[in-house]
Amino acid sequence: MKQYSLDPGEITLDHFREFTRKKRLVPGRVALQEQMEERFGALKRSGVKSVADLLKSLDSSSKIKHFSLKTGLPSDYLVLLNREAGSYLSKPFPLSDFPGIPYEYTELLKTRGIRNTRDLFEKLQVKREQDALAASTGIPVYRLKELHALCDLSRITGVGAVFARVIYEAGIRSLSGFAKTDVQVQVEKYRAVIEKYGYPAGNPGVDDIRYCMDYASIIANCDEKQIRK
Repeated sequence: MKQYSLDPGEITLDHFREFTRKKRLVPGRVALQEQMEERFGALKRSGVKSVADLLKSLDSSSKIKHFSLKTGLPSDYLVLLNREAGSYLSKPFPLSDFPGIPYEYTELLKTRGIRNTRDLFEKLQVKREQDALAASTGIPVYRLKELHALCDLSRITGVGAVFARVIYEAGIRSLSGFAKTDVQVQVEKYRAVIEKYGYPAGNPGVDDIRYCMDYASIIANCDEKQIRK
């Protein structure tokens, strides 16, 4: 079964460095793009090989202080780095956050123990599960498939409820499909969808979408490994 959130052990430190280098960071985190070779070199020398290692090393204030002394990296930098690393773990949110989903459907799903994006994604991965839930709730199968696609897309870091809807309306129905798209073509489609429906999704650029695609590719590879198990 595919997991909603990516195993942070699948994101190598090198991947994380390149993601951070390319990402359009919020003003409070732009310091992460300074002295990257030197700082990530210090992380490697300390034994950090993946985002999982990093999160484990920085999961408390005392560990951050100890790690700062060990590596010579400033504590305030490590705090920012820990927050950035944590953002790569897909966090579930209410299904009602997706534009265009009837409120009565999300309320019905709550009565079946499906309250958020992770619940729905992990519980409705095969057709028979979708058919059974449709029969017991009266929610059309096509709406459950739509919701599952939106939840799949929301697993991508940088893609929230509104932008998942934008991607869906642009014709992309899965994370793996998104990872294989042509960046420039998709950016134009997303902008057209945003203009048509008035979704509050900003003005996505090529670099933003390429960043999301790189991350989606890692999740897709991880999904394939899970399916083969």
